[in-house]
Amino acid sequence: MNPDIDFSAVCRAIEEVANAEIKPKLGVLSRSEISEKSAGDFVTSADLAVERQLGERLRDIMPSADILGEEAVAEGRASVASLRDDRLHWVIDPIDGTGNFATGYPLVAVIVSLIQADEILAGWIHDPFGNRTLEASLGGGAWMSGRRLSCHRPDDLRLMNGSVYGRRFRDRPLFQDTWGRGRAKLGAIWNARCVGHEHLARVSGLAHFGCYSRLLPWDHAAGFLMHREAGGIARRIDGSCYRPSDPSIGGLLAPDREIWRELWNILVGDGEPPELEAD
Repeated sequence: MNPDIDFSAVCRAIEEVANAEIKPKLGVLSRSEISEKSAGDFVTSADLAVERQLGERLRDIMPSADILGEEAVAEGRASVASLRDDRLHWVIDPIDGTGNFATGYPLVAVIVSLIQADEILAGWIHDPFGNRTLEASLGGGAWMSGRRLSCHRPDDLRLMNGSVYGRRFRDRPLFQDTWGRGRAKLGAIWNARCVGHEHLARVSGLAHFGCYSRLLPWDHAAGFLMHREAGGIARRIDGSCYRPSDPSIGGLLAPDREIWRELWNILVGDGEPPELEAD
């Protein structure tokens, strides 16, 4: 059974922390406030401040839930394996798109999900510079500003667009044949370096598919739930449902089963696509 979630309180907490710690700091951080956890994987003083403050706010909203933040995992203070537990977990990506943020580019998001026993119960994606927040609950749909969201498949598939991350997918000859010359029969590829905005675009009908080599829970748990609640098909590339505690298997999101299977043949494997595990 879903816990009693105060969605308005969660949205308010995310938006207030973002207004205080993200918006004023875009483009003004000193070099000493930006570092790399690994090559090309940035963290800033704002990431740490948002994770700490938002964790405190979410703990006040639901004291029974543990906090699992991206930066805490990076520092070895938490583990995604704990998401298999029966305890509730708030999962926080304090600034998705830190690389964009660190260079002063405002394409970022704050992503929060509530997970219990590897099941995503609720999710939020907040766009601080667009002043909009998407929310979804298991079985309750995906919503923004009182409007229920749905995935969209254009009548002309050349108008589709989506994101593909991972050399294993892009190195396949069928990828090169399909998109090597730009817009093709399945549209165009674009990567925002902010998966929160890519998930946002798909459930808003502005984008249509996505393929990812890793499914880190702070990046993808909320988005996978939203995509599913918006009527799309979101599975790992082996056809199984997403399990946040295991980010090692890539994922594929599409507006419907037919497009999912066609994308799988282009990006993943040869032969018959896997059967899709029931939600």
